Amino acid sequence: MNKASLPFLHTFVVAAKHLSFTKAAQELFLTQGAVSQQIRQLEQRLGFALFVRYHRSLELTSMGARLALHLRHVFSDLDALIEELREERDSNIITLSVMPSLATRWLMPRLGRLQERHPGLQLRIQANDREVNFTRDRIDAAIIHSHLHTGSAYTTPLLRDKVFPVCSPAFAKQNQLHEPIDLVRVPLINDDSEWRFFSPYAEWEAWLAKANVKGVRPSRAMSFNRGDLAVQAALSGQGVALGRTPLVMDDIREGRLLKPFDEVYDNGHVYLFACPNEFRERESIQQVLSWLISECQSYAPDEALA
Repeated sequence: MNKASLPFLHTFVVAAKHLSFTKAAQELFLTQGAVSQQIRQLEQRLGFALFVRYHRSLELTSMGARLALHLRHVFSDLDALIEELREERDSNIITLSVMPSLATRWLMPRLGRLQERHPGLQLRIQANDREVNFTRDRIDAAIIHSHLHTGSAYTTPLLRDKVFPVCSPAFAKQNQLHEPIDLVRVPLINDDSEWRFFSPYAEWEAWLAKANVKGVRPSRAMSFNRGDLAVQAALSGQGVALGRTPLVMDDIREGRLLKPFDEVYDNGHVYLFACPNEFRERESIQQVLSWLISECQSYAPDEALA
């Protein structure tokens, strides 16, 4: 194939269809001489004849006939793929990758407002906690943690990711949680998501250091591999969890959880909206991004970044 350029192959397919260089030239808006020359150059590059040339007619050689049949399928498939890609470009269907915890705790309760604002938009949610590969996973856009972002995609910061202890009001009252040192006598709940940190207890260790608390061992904590499960355990009165800003603020506002202490750990990580650079101007992408920005500003004005 490196010896045969695509335009010459296309010219051959058209000439094979008509068995006429003159009719092929008319369809391709070329001269008959240009078509004849392209076919001859193609034959030289391939090393075999494609046509038997008679005085007033053409006939495909056996090799030419086989090549024409195969190329017709190739060009037909190529046309179908291009049309599919154009439809995807203009489509209102968006596949959005979101980390599972963020999807369940923050995104799901808000999707109704997106449908109200853009009723023609079709959103497909793909819960995924690994680094997003837009091409491999056929993803249009993603909400990702900056800790995971290593690619060259277009990104917009959405929310800061701050961490602080949370528990149910009943648990705080029962265990008289007034100072961070009180954690020494209560069960801890840990989110040990492997993709976030080198140590499964890194967040608790960092927060305890920030609060200048000694004698509390995070390694005795009950551990979950997803943040939403850790939050659910805290809601159920199982202990004190480290809550992430977008996973717990609704529960704090509505009184299901509380922050027993003021200390907050901020490692500089944020949540990002990301999409391939070539998708950023698509109307549907801009609709989703605009909606996400407004939701983040409404949800946590002090933590919103866009």
